[in-house]
Order: sequence, then C-alpha cells, then structure tokens
Amino acid sequence: MASCWPNVAVDEVPAAGSVWLFDVDGCLIDSLTGSSLRPLARELLGRLDAAGHTIVAWSAGGAAHAERVMTPHDVVELIDAFYDKDGRDGADRWRLDHLAAEHRPDVCVDDRPEDAPSGVTTIAVSPYLAPDLHDRGLQPALDAIGGAAPPPPELGGVRSSRVTLRP
Repeated sequence: MASCWPNVAVDEVPAAGSVWLFDVDGCLIDSLTGSSLRPLARELLGRLDAAGHTIVAWSAGGAAHAERVMTPHDVVELIDAFYDKDGRDGADRWRLDHLAAEHRPDVCVDDRPEDAPSGVTTIAVSPYLAPDLHDRGLQPALDAIGGAAPPPPELGGVRSSRVTLRP
C-alpha cells in the first residue's frame, strides 16, 4: 500500500495496461514559473510507459497549454494524449466524458485530490509550487508502481535548493 500526501493510502493500483491521468500545473510542472519539470516526473513517466500503461496529461489551461509546457522537457513522447479539464460534475469534481474512451483513467495523479474525477483511483501528491531539485512529491506514485526514487542531488555534501531557470 502506497502512502500519499496528505496521509492517504492507495491500496488498489491497476495493473499494466491501465490509463494514468496526470494533472500538469502544480503536479508535473511548477505552478510559479510553469517552466520546471518536477523531479521524478521523467522517471515515473518512463517507467509507466515501459510497463505498457497509457499516459494522459490534462490542464485547466487547456490541452494546448499542457502540451506546450511539457514539450521543453522531452517527455511528450511518453504521453499518449493531452486534454483540457472541461467542466465539473454534480460533486464538483472534474468530468471525464470528453476524453476518448481509451483515455479514460484508472489512476489520477493530482495535487488537488479533492477535485479528481469520481470513480478513479487517485494518488494525491503535494503541490509543486516552484522549481526545487529536492522535491520528492511524486514519490507516492513511484511507490504505487513499486519504484524507489534515486536520492536527491547533492552538491559537495551540501543540499542546495538553488536552480537556474532557462527562458
């Protein structure tokens, strides 16, 4: 059983061949600059792809926005489709009826689990607000598929949170 932020347990993660839906802003890409791929994202997406899962990404900013902010990070080839978050249901959760049938998720990874679609296994992760090389917010998703993350980068034995942003 994977433990998730904030103290939520995931006890049923579908097997290979399932569809994984990722929120983009604040989950895979930082919310502040929109330019930093969250640490562990490339590893997580790569492992899911290698295991035969379908990977879908979506954003309230739209499908084009989701693809645009993911493109500089060389991970779009791992993502099968991009969608916009298109409206809410009666429980005020994001709807899925606009997604193609083959892209309707079994698992949703999101920093706002209270908004995740109903009836989907949700892996809650902490919000990724600003670039941070030491962030381990996607660890619950890696745990769910049985993967340990590499240790955070060290600089001369001293941890550093300084990053250089590219325009």
